[in-house]
Amino acid sequence: MQTRSKEHVVVAIGASAGGLESLNSFFSHISDECPFTFIVIQHLSPDYKSLMDELLAKNTNIPIREIVNEAKIEKNRIYLIPPKNNLIVENGYFKLLDKPTGHGLNLPIDLLFESAAKEFKTQFTGIVLSGTGSDGSKGIQVIKKYGGLVIAQQPSQAKFDGMPQSAINTGYVDYILPTEEMSTEIENYFDTEDCDGSDIYSAVESNVFSEIIALLRDSTDLDFQLYKKPTLIRRINKRISILKLKTIEAYYEYIINNDYELHILYEEILIGVTKFFRDKEAWTILEDTLVPQIVASKSNSDVLKIWDVGCSTGEETYSLAMLFIAEIEKQNKDIDLKIFATDISKMHIEIASRGEYGDQIENDIDKERLSRFFYKIKNGYRIKEFIRSTVIFSNHNIIKDPPFKNIDLAVCRNLLIYLQSSIQQNVLHVLHYSLIEQGILFLGSSENLGSLLNNFEEVDRKWKFYRNIKTSKRLKTEMLRSTSDRNITNFQQPNKRKDIDIEKIENRDASTIISDAILDQFGAASVYINGHYDIIEAKGELKKYVSLPEKGFTTNLLKMLPEELKIPLTTSVNNARRNDSKYVYQNILYSIDGKQYLVSLFVKPLYDDDRQEYLVTFVDVDPSEGSIIEIATVSESAAKRINDLEEELEDVKVRLKRSIEETETSNEELQATNEELLASNEELQSTNEELQSVNEELHTVNTENLQKMEDLALLNADINNLLNSTNIGTIFLDNELNIRKYTPSVKEHFNLLPQDIGRPVANFIANFNKEEDFIVKNAQRVLDTGKTFERNVISKSGKHFIKRISPFLSIKNTIEGVVVSFIDVEKMYQSQLRLRRSEEKFKSFYNDDPVMHVSINLDSGSIVEANRLFVQKMGYKSREEVIGLPILDFYPDDKKLVGIKLMDELKNNGILRNQEVQYITKDGVLIDAILNTIVVKDESSNLPITRSTLLDVTELKKVQSELEIEKENLITANKELEQFVSICSHDLQEPLGTIRFGSELVIKKFSDNLEPKGKEYLEYIFDAAGRLSNQIRALLEYSRIGKNREKVSVNTKEMVEVVLYDLSRRVKENNAKVHVGNLPKINAYKTELRLLFQNLIGNALKYRKKDVDPVIKISSYEDGEYQIFSIADNGIGIPEESIDSIFTIFSRVPTEDKYEGTGVGLAHCEKIVKMHEGRIWVDSQLGYGSTFYVKLKTN
Repeated sequence: MQTRSKEHVVVAIGASAGGLESLNSFFSHISDECPFTFIVIQHLSPDYKSLMDELLAKNTNIPIREIVNEAKIEKNRIYLIPPKNNLIVENGYFKLLDKPTGHGLNLPIDLLFESAAKEFKTQFTGIVLSGTGSDGSKGIQVIKKYGGLVIAQQPSQAKFDGMPQSAINTGYVDYILPTEEMSTEIENYFDTEDCDGSDIYSAVESNVFSEIIALLRDSTDLDFQLYKKPTLIRRINKRISILKLKTIEAYYEYIINNDYELHILYEEILIGVTKFFRDKEAWTILEDTLVPQIVASKSNSDVLKIWDVGCSTGEETYSLAMLFIAEIEKQNKDIDLKIFATDISKMHIEIASRGEYGDQIENDIDKERLSRFFYKIKNGYRIKEFIRSTVIFSNHNIIKDPPFKNIDLAVCRNLLIYLQSSIQQNVLHVLHYSLIEQGILFLGSSENLGSLLNNFEEVDRKWKFYRNIKTSKRLKTEMLRSTSDRNITNFQQPNKRKDIDIEKIENRDASTIISDAILDQFGAASVYINGHYDIIEAKGELKKYVSLPEKGFTTNLLKMLPEELKIPLTTSVNNARRNDSKYVYQNILYSIDGKQYLVSLFVKPLYDDDRQEYLVTFVDVDPSEGSIIEIATVSESAAKRINDLEEELEDVKVRLKRSIEETETSNEELQATNEELLASNEELQSTNEELQSVNEELHTVNTENLQKMEDLALLNADINNLLNSTNIGTIFLDNELNIRKYTPSVKEHFNLLPQDIGRPVANFIANFNKEEDFIVKNAQRVLDTGKTFERNVISKSGKHFIKRISPFLSIKNTIEGVVVSFIDVEKMYQSQLRLRRSEEKFKSFYNDDPVMHVSINLDSGSIVEANRLFVQKMGYKSREEVIGLPILDFYPDDKKLVGIKLMDELKNNGILRNQEVQYITKDGVLIDAILNTIVVKDESSNLPITRSTLLDVTELKKVQSELEIEKENLITANKELEQFVSICSHDLQEPLGTIRFGSELVIKKFSDNLEPKGKEYLEYIFDAAGRLSNQIRALLEYSRIGKNREKVSVNTKEMVEVVLYDLSRRVKENNAKVHVGNLPKINAYKTELRLLFQNLIGNALKYRKKDVDPVIKISSYEDGEYQIFSIADNGIGIPEESIDSIFTIFSRVPTEDKYEGTGVGLAHCEKIVKMHEGRIWVDSQLGYGSTFYVKLKTN
């Protein structure tokens, strides 16, 4: 594979809402020596002061700069865009642009992506992180065009997935990754090559394997040579596979070129497998047996210490905490629980410290523990603070770091299996040393004690519980060193000493008085110091020999002495220690404030257990005394000093040889200090996390905080408005029944003012009629019992209220007062009165209703309720006689099966509608009725009962029978009438034809012989016979309308076209214009509908105005399930007084001109419309035309 150049890689990162968390995660995985240039673009308000540089600096040491205009782009930098500008790059320099004004859309990420892609081409990478919207989606297309790399954050990880998802949807994203994996992929992308090799196992014993382990040791301060080689081989082989390499040599080269790979391999080797209460049976033994024993062995105020070695991500640690906290509470003891949870992986410690876990822990922890020990958060759970505070998490290497001491329970599960045998024994020695006598050791199921078996008593062989029976007072510490040396915050080690034996001190009381007197007599001073020259105690005039420093403060004697006394003191102390005897250093010349003095030093070594301390005495030497003391010359003094220094140097050499022994003797102090350091470090880490979290919130949600303040103010207003709007008078009282707060509505009951807050409620008189109220007495009862008190009360104005007194519970669920509320139930009281009256009316209606009512128990079939009419109709005197009787007793014998079927149908369907039934009375009289019933639940018994109504239709049935007979008679008469009309029309047509023919023949042949009057009479006869013939024919057609009763689908537009074709001659003769709109398809009687349109259009052509061409408009519109047709014309119109009669058969409108017709056409139309369940009407104005409307049902 071709290797990509890393000449100058530029990585631009676009982020918006939720981006800070993603950026922190991204940069925390970037090497400080990374040569890339990183440009961060965020959506920021112009008036927003960004703290991004400070926040990112906590996660990276790469220099961070805010971009200035025309600045050159440099490697190994993180650049931040200013809030007020947009950004592009040109010729290797930044160029700042003003943000667009107004409310237009601003896309700074797209803008930079486009310009940087053109500038850096294949050396450019664009990353889209958390945010809303789609900024960046357009720019990544340009990046791909110029051969760059595009990465999007995994949407499930992003706090807001709008921007990443939008980028992914474009199809131009190369990698979809969580932020912690992005840096690795970018490194791999810009430095990838193919390599060949053989199986990794062939190179295990080579120098390459050792070199990789050495690199890990130098990088992480962990010596993995101590781990079993098969474990290391599997982890390294996995990394080689992921990186698509072929040999361990190639992997070694990859590590050399990729610093972060060591971190990945480090975490890969230290991968932890854990969960809550792993191996349930072992935890059951702990919970039922060992934990109660350990807790029982402790007294109140004791400290119970647990050491969880290799705690991984904390599940095992918190499992221990849950068991011990529960047991301590169960035994009702006041014990200080401390759990030291240590792991070599910092990442695991950070996860454990947060105490946040996914929803999957629901499978490992029961609901009771989840509720008690965890908070529910989004997508998981967080450990509660009271259990978190019992645990101290620390980055700790048990192989090298000093152990804890006085441990009651040590847990080290599945760690030893990864270590070599010799190291396993070292670890077991450390664990043994840390345990108290009778302390419990809990190992993994595949681990054992080895050579330490005789020091322990076996508690459970399967699950490897052991009890310490021989304490270890010494621990070889060649491999141990302070945890403070391992990348943990350094603390100044406080100087401590064990108290001197009390008995010795008590025995020295008398001698102390004497020694004080001697020191005063001779003006001497004695100082009690430890091995570090720190003053423990001083007697006499010490101020003559020491002076405080000009700055600061110290209790170190060596730092307080003049220069001339320092070497003599150290020489004397070293000699006293070396010889283990008193040492005297005489006649030392020193100066204070320009004056010279002589002094002698007496140093006596003292012992306190394993710690050596010294008593130093200063005694002045007086040169004027009888014995002459010669003061050494300068050269003699210098020679003595040189001799002292040589002796001190020799002493140092001896001390260096004995450093291991001294380390052992100081081990106890180191252990105590280490515990304090770990506890302090944990607190500082926790504080640091909190401060960092606060800083991030201040930066990323600054505007949200303002909004939240507004929301809070609005919420406060909402609560006040809610209290006011509910119109519920409420008083909040404290434990002393003093007023804490009240709502305005309570003034209806108490005359309260704002200054009354804090006063006892007993000082106020309630506005109620009776003293049954006794607020103070009832409130005190609620405080004592914690039970809510409730009572109905009536005010002096006659209004009804519910007085409710409930306990006021604090966050800790303790009672800290009461809440007294007065709920106005006047409307409810009045409603209840109205309801009672309504019930009485209903009962009256029920009993007096002229319809029978009956209710039946559906299970037993017996009557449970009936009204007065049912009782009377059935022939009984009272309701009590009917109640309890089976309903089937009221069915005739031949109808009882019908009754049973109706009961079954009710049970299945719950309802019956309009069922015809027949009942029999007590006297044997049959009653026909219409039954309607529904099944309901009885309010008192909760049994299924029916609500049934019975309408007596006995008389209606008789009338129905009579009507059926009448109907048959009418059908017969109608048929006879049709036959009569047919016969009449046939028989009358023949003589009328003869009359017309004869009168026409006479007119034609004999008109010359007739007088004008006779001729006129013959024409009248001819016309009258023609009209009569047409009327007879129209009457026959009218009687035949509706014979065809089958509806078909009719295209009314096509039908109108056919009608116009039939009338085309008349249309042409009248020069008419016919406009036809969009007409629908409907289901109709086709023949009759055609006759309808033919009559209406024909009339529009017939009744035209003289000298005016007819204009006819035909249209339709939908009206629900109906279709309304309109036929409008500009004809002569219809007089208003004639509109009501035009649809009557043989009725004709009188007109000035004579028009042909029989007066039957519109009657035909009305009959046809009624066949279609519609109606017909007309709007007309005389002289201006008419519009006929036809409303037809479409289905």
